[in-house]
Amino acid sequence: MATALSPEDVESRLRARFGQDVLAFEEQHGHAVATVSVDRYREVCRFLRDEPEFACDYCDFTGGVDFGPERGFEVVTHLFSTTHHHNVRIKVQLPHEDPVCPTVSDLFPTSDWHERETMEMFGIRFEGHPKPVKLLLSEPFEGQPLRKDFPLMTREVKPWPGLVEGEDVEEDE
Repeated sequence: MATALSPEDVESRLRARFGQDVLAFEEQHGHAVATVSVDRYREVCRFLRDEPEFACDYCDFTGGVDFGPERGFEVVTHLFSTTHHHNVRIKVQLPHEDPVCPTVSDLFPTSDWHERETMEMFGIRFEGHPKPVKLLLSEPFEGQPLRKDFPLMTREVKPWPGLVEGEDVEEDE
């Protein structure tokens, strides 16, 4: 009979298998949340998919978080078991300069587009991704709009749109 694992059970099984590569663990809203080393990220995701006790066969999302230059980025992947009805969220910490994470798009086909969106919006490269091309923005678009250092146009001084280029502005005295 299929049984959902508690977050405590998820933690003990992950720590037994991956030891020190499970860098942190917490429970958030009843979901198990494990921060793992980037070197073991793919292996942890594969284990969660293939191990019958976990059977996490659905990747709900993969996304990014920008904590700024001091803390870098975080990749968050949320997995779900349609058999056991439990959730496991995997987090990976990445440096702010040249953030790279292994792809899991071959393990979970749904993560293909999630990783592409994260690449495009945060500039996090997913090593081994089969098609690292833009998904949402036009090809000429430059920059990563969800990064904290992305210049928001609403904060930049722009010329008044009604002005004709080259036209002088008369100031009232």
